[in-house]
Amino acid sequence: MSNELLATIVGGGIGVVGIVIGALITQRSARIEFRQKEYQAKREALTDVYKSLISIINLYPDESPNDILRWIKYAPGYHLEGFDAIFNILDIKLEDYKNQLGILNIDYQRKSELEIEISNIQYAKERLITNRNSYYKAVKEYTSFIDSDKRIFDLYAGQNVRNFLVRFEVTISNVFVAGYSVGEPDDPNDNTIKIARRGLINAMRNDIGII
Repeated sequence: MSNELLATIVGGGIGVVGIVIGALITQRSARIEFRQKEYQAKREALTDVYKSLISIINLYPDESPNDILRWIKYAPGYHLEGFDAIFNILDIKLEDYKNQLGILNIDYQRKSELEIEISNIQYAKERLITNRNSYYKAVKEYTSFIDSDKRIFDLYAGQNVRNFLVRFEVTISNVFVAGYSVGEPDDPNDNTIKIARRGLINAMRNDIGII
């Protein structure tokens, strides 16, 4: 084989390899560019949705109605969103205690106990009203979110975010439907609502690349 022919064959082979490599590089670059554009579209679509969802989950109270009631002697048990039933029972107890205070010659210790119970019930009612109002406002806003933004959420949200949203929903149901305690309301590491909320927010931040 002549040197000229060999050079032609080798040169042609190198040319083909170069074309293949170039095509692979172009294809890889196109895939990277597509993924970047896809991620950017996802981030743009989800940013407002996640902001809306965060504002909503922050509306939910950090304590269960039963956590508020635990300081009342012989307190009624809350469950199934039964705020009205709880208020009715507390009003009956309050009226009874006030009537007992009106008894002539009531001894000092009993009077002091009744006054403490009356104060506890009145304070609990104030906190329960705030708790109820915050809960129902959150429920209303979340229902609106489901009707308007959930389609975008379902289309773009990462699986980890979906999982944490389910955990948050279960936690809220456990607290405000089943009537579970949140644990220790003031401890962020022993409060089921705070833990579920924090996990969901962190999952959303990670999903759109916010550290």
